Amino acid sequence: MRIGIIGAGKVGTTLGKYLSVHGKNVTGFYSRTHESADEAATFAETETYSSLCKLVEKSDVIFITTPDGVIHQVWGDLLHQDISNRIICHFSGSLSSHVFSGREEAGASGISMHPMYAFSDKETSWLQFQKAYLTMEGSEKAVAVMRSLFEGLGHTVYGLDSADKVKYHAAAVLASNAVVGLFYSAQQLLSECGFAEEESRKLLAPLITENVSSIVKNGCAKALTGPVERADVQTVKNHLAALQGSDEEAVYRSISKKLTALAKCRNPQRDYTALERIMDEKYSTDL
Repeated sequence: MRIGIIGAGKVGTTLGKYLSVHGKNVTGFYSRTHESADEAATFAETETYSSLCKLVEKSDVIFITTPDGVIHQVWGDLLHQDISNRIICHFSGSLSSHVFSGREEAGASGISMHPMYAFSDKETSWLQFQKAYLTMEGSEKAVAVMRSLFEGLGHTVYGLDSADKVKYHAAAVLASNAVVGLFYSAQQLLSECGFAEEESRKLLAPLITENVSSIVKNGCAKALTGPVERADVQTVKNHLAALQGSDEEAVYRSISKKLTALAKCRNPQRDYTALERIMDEKYSTDL
């Protein structure tokens, strides 16, 4: 199996290096700029292609690792090539394989594959990629081939309905990017208390790392702690007073509603009525 990669960013470079190191035949890279393709190819110890036609000619499987907004354009360019008997695979979390419209007429198979993984940078992301779980949907043939490839490398692979791709990606964003946003909000609040950025990171690090570890090990309900779980209405009121009128107040209310529902599952005997009521009220000083 010969794998060519279109796109030389973090995802493409990581996949190219990872597969090459594990003995897979990565034919090379093609990108919008020759310089970026050459940089990725050098890092992955493979070839650089100056034309899309040559990459297609030399590859049985074509990975599209460009930004989501470019995938449709790349597919349009591929339709002008002879892609018969090729597997075309993109790595968008939100787009399905339906972006490859007309693939049957072109004699190709299409698949969308998404690693549930944070690609932090080009140079080091490949080192931990073997831990990534993958989801796939698309043509039966393409899914079978890609599943065999990545399961052979030790990955867990899940099937996914194409209609669920956007919701699936939203879940990934909430668990990853949104957590960064929450951490940033916490840092901003600590800066208002006089802590420098580095100090706030160190202060919050044990809290967030232990919490994530507990979630992964025990599940959300068992990992939940804090004033919402305890139904500590007065503390929650004090928090809302301190955050009144800020962006953080809206975030705190929204997240606390979700935590209250989770707390009720954990503690069915505990009364959360008062807490639910204040989450739905605009804060006033007489609360």
